[in-house]
Amino acid sequence: SGPSSLSQVSTPCVVAAMAMALAMRRALGQLAGCRRDFLGQACAAGVAVGRPTLPRMRPAGTAPASALGARGGARAFASGKDSKDEVLLDSWVCPDALYEATMGGDEETSLDVDQQFIHDFGRRNEVWRQRVLREDPDLFTQIKAGQSPKYLWIGCSDSRVAAENMIDARPGEIFVHRNVANLVVNTDFNVRAVLKYAIDYLKVEHVIVCGHYDCGGVKAAFKNQDHGDPLESWLANIRDVYRYHQEELEAIINEEERHKRFVELNVVEQCLNLFKTSDVQRRRAHTGSRPDKFDCAFPRVHAMVFEPSDGILRRLPIDWKEYIKKYRNVYQLYDADDFVSSYEGA
Repeated sequence: SGPSSLSQVSTPCVVAAMAMALAMRRALGQLAGCRRDFLGQACAAGVAVGRPTLPRMRPAGTAPASALGARGGARAFASGKDSKDEVLLDSWVCPDALYEATMGGDEETSLDVDQQFIHDFGRRNEVWRQRVLREDPDLFTQIKAGQSPKYLWIGCSDSRVAAENMIDARPGEIFVHRNVANLVVNTDFNVRAVLKYAIDYLKVEHVIVCGHYDCGGVKAAFKNQDHGDPLESWLANIRDVYRYHQEELEAIINEEERHKRFVELNVVEQCLNLFKTSDVQRRRAHTGSRPDKFDCAFPRVHAMVFEPSDGILRRLPIDWKEYIKKYRNVYQLYDADDFVSSYEGA
């Protein structure tokens, strides 16, 4: 009687479990159908789902699989599909090259604003790339391996003063940070993160602060006008430079010459702000105390100014030895043998 009663009790349980499993299977099927519908709608609308990826880049000269907007179909968001036509979201595919994006369409005049932008940028990128391949065929292989620049450049965001242009630099030569009026603000996490990475990880040997005449940020700081935050808060740092050197600046009669001197003094003050940071001092103290490994204390700090009217970079002399003697009790954080003398010629 025992087995029989057990069978009677177990059968309803088994039936209930089977019914529950069937219901779950149906629910999962419905979810999968919804997922397929969602992916199809998203692809049709051009919305990235999961990890967005695009068709693999084609060799130069081959016809593109699609164009922008109405010129092409939905872009793929993954590397392929499974046997049930499910989109796979577990891999990456190289995006289209810009110069290929609008190929195969109608006349260039039919492009909309965004398409025209992509077309122009893609063409310029391809012209540059082909020129590099002619002049230095191994460059892209070299920079793919990583970067080891010797220079950190802190400059202005002005579109006329790109560091790479001014010294005819190759890709990988200069680590660059740019902001309005080339400021080094010690509470600015952006510049401090760049400085930390450049000094401690890239181990750059030279840090350049470069200003330029006709600087809009410096001109704005001249005016007693509220430019609105966050710009006004940023310009307050430049106004402080004017306050430090007010007597010298107001003694200059010509307004253009006063502006130029203001630009120069701003660069000098940013170099001093740079020197005050723990990152620079720690690295200089370490390298300055190891003559067996380093020729001098690194990084070296340089002040420069660019003249847009003639394209010339000009050096701004700073008496580092005098500044260190004057302010070492205030700012010096690290000791090293011959700490002061290591700055001669910086």
